[in-house]
Amino acid sequence: MRLYKRDNYLRKIRGFYHDTGIIKVITGVRRCGKSCLMETIAEELLEAGIASENIIYLNLDKRGYRKIKAADQLDELIEERSVAAGTKYLFIDEVQNVADFEEVINGFREED
Repeated sequence: MRLYKRDNYLRKIRGFYHDTGIIKVITGVRRCGKSCLMETIAEELLEAGIASENIIYLNLDKRGYRKIKAADQLDELIEERSVAAGTKYLFIDEVQNVADFEEVINGFREED
């Protein structure tokens, strides 16, 4: 992703980093830089003082995660990594590979 485009996207989304009331979705054609954008956001959160234990980054195209295809599997995977107290920042690359992922994500958003 070109630097000026990435910075423009980041500038637009930064105000929403800590808004737990909405789920943020990054869309685009394959190989346009969505993963790089998510990684940059996660890095910015770390630099802002968010504990690494509160940032959960899952790439479902990676070996070991490619078999995650059902909502229950995704729910279990997220739950395993949700051990820290406080707000969690969940990044899921290639989430569309999981049937009914929306229910899982919304369930975590609804938690206190």
